Amino acid sequence: MKEAYFFDIDGTLYDNQYHEIDPNLVKEFDYLRENGADLYLMSSRSPFEMVHLPDEFIDYPYRGIVLEGGAAIYGHDQNLVDAWLIPGADIKKIRNYCRDHDLLWRYSGPDGNYFNRKEDLATRTHWRKLYLTVPKVKEWKGDDVCNILIWTKDDHQKQELETLLADNSVVIYPDCIEVRAKGVSKENMVRQLKKKFGYRKVYCVGDGPNDVNMLFEADCGVAMKNACQEAKAAADQVIGAVGEAGVTNWLKNRREKGIYHEFVTYRKQPNRTNH
Repeated sequence: MKEAYFFDIDGTLYDNQYHEIDPNLVKEFDYLRENGADLYLMSSRSPFEMVHLPDEFIDYPYRGIVLEGGAAIYGHDQNLVDAWLIPGADIKKIRNYCRDHDLLWRYSGPDGNYFNRKEDLATRTHWRKLYLTVPKVKEWKGDDVCNILIWTKDDHQKQELETLLADNSVVIYPDCIEVRAKGVSKENMVRQLKKKFGYRKVYCVGDGPNDVNMLFEADCGVAMKNACQEAKAAADQVIGAVGEAGVTNWLKNRREKGIYHEFVTYRKQPNRTNH
């Protein structure tokens, strides 16, 4: 039975500050594949935010590329395999709430990645710094949507939105909330793929709030040194930061000492907390 590795992108493999991926990472990926492992990317990016990633990274023969926070899966040929859509009735709730409270929201799906209205300069600049691209502006009119981000730092508004969208999957960030269809998440996708392909061991690597439950779901959860505290608490081990080639060095060290030895050393600890 195979092993599988699920890697978050931003803050894990991809250094957004310098827009770099460690050049030695692919060599370690090759070693995993040569030893029979399946590799997946796991990200909340839309497919339209993948275009500026290095060709050798995005064209790598992954077993699958999971985007939109677990709401869409693409094959190694980058063609859409399946998508889980947010119901139109819930999108209308978001649209109306954001209109009433003058909030910016971004929606993405198989056909596009859009802001609902013209964004402010700070958001536009921040987005471009992260992804080297910015969503177009288009009012939602029944488009298929996999993932929504709503910008607010107001805790009361976050609570209201979480209640309003109780039938959906919601992740809270300091300056926004992420919305997906009910039951859609990175960890649920890991669970589905593990069951489908019968993986005997699953490794998950991440850094953000939307990686927390994925790390707990894994047989071995790995958090970056630059990860949020919740992710570190959910992980079995913490490795170097993205800017220190943390994943490359972790994989290299495992290769040099043997994968099984590493897995036994870092299996789940009793004090690990489920989030």
